[in-house]
Amino acid sequence: MITQDVSFEGFTATDWQRLADVFRAPTRSSGDEGVQEQASRGGVIAVTTGNRLRKLLHTKRGRLDLRPVEWPMKLAELAGRFDASWAVELAAGALEELVERFAERLRPRQEYLEQALELARALRELEAEGLVAMWPKRFADIPVPGSRVIHSALDMFCAEGRALALGVFRHGDLYTGLVARRRGLGFDQIVGPDELRSEMGLLSGDFRRDYRHFAAAAERNVAPLSLGVFGELLTFQALARDPAPGAFALAVAARDLLISPVSPGLAVPLGLDVGRAAFAGLRGLAERFGAGGALGPMLGRAEEFVSRDLTALLGFDPWAALVGLFEGDRTPRERD
Repeated sequence: MITQDVSFEGFTATDWQRLADVFRAPTRSSGDEGVQEQASRGGVIAVTTGNRLRKLLHTKRGRLDLRPVEWPMKLAELAGRFDASWAVELAAGALEELVERFAERLRPRQEYLEQALELARALRELEAEGLVAMWPKRFADIPVPGSRVIHSALDMFCAEGRALALGVFRHGDLYTGLVARRRGLGFDQIVGPDELRSEMGLLSGDFRRDYRHFAAAAERNVAPLSLGVFGELLTFQALARDPAPGAFALAVAARDLLISPVSPGLAVPLGLDVGRAAFAGLRGLAERFGAGGALGPMLGRAEEFVSRDLTALLGFDPWAALVGLFEGDRTPRERD
């Protein structure tokens, strides 16, 4: 959802890496209050013809020797054999077929968003036909909402000429973040934390007060905010580790995350998500004290009534999608 003339400003290489870390569950501690080491191990690509392995590539080690590999092999086993985080099998000619299908669907002056959706649909088709396979996630598991749904959500959360902001704090400092300004059906300016730190002044060490400095700097340098999400790094990572229903909304209710300003489109789903989590908790208490049989049906109907949240609005869970996108370089043991 970016414009053709989008500009990226205020990002260092460290800022980009930290931005990805926000949506990854912590792996292992390095001894500094939760500083997490993220192991990026790359992936393996197998090119096949029927049951014959033609080529084997590692994204970090280059071409691999085929002789020790007994093919066919499950992709999970293949990834484990070469200490990779993911694996893909491509039938010979699959990439050419993908390019042809994608090219047939492109239209003059088509938005980048619609092009990306068409590419995702073509990949799903090839997977369904057995020409492409991926592990640990399938292409069919990656949400592909329609462009109309995305545009409706964009109108709901960010008005024309305004901006979305993410501010992540750690140890009293701004860890990373971004501000994206909307123009038309996309974002034409994306500004990183390196551009904003000098504008924030002295910080108190409490993000619940310091987020105002980030928001003010964003509005001075980019545009008035339609929506901002602010919190500590470990809070975001804890939500990535255990994205249970209602967890994000409960973090907002407990002020572990701050949303400011709150758009009308987000206020109702957040409230309903909190309600769903509350009803789930009530059901657990009822069962614990032996009243589940009497209260269970009533609580179930009430929980169903309040279960409309962002997932219902968009057709997929946006937080789970972000977590899934950035957890690809972790081992199965780390994901467990």
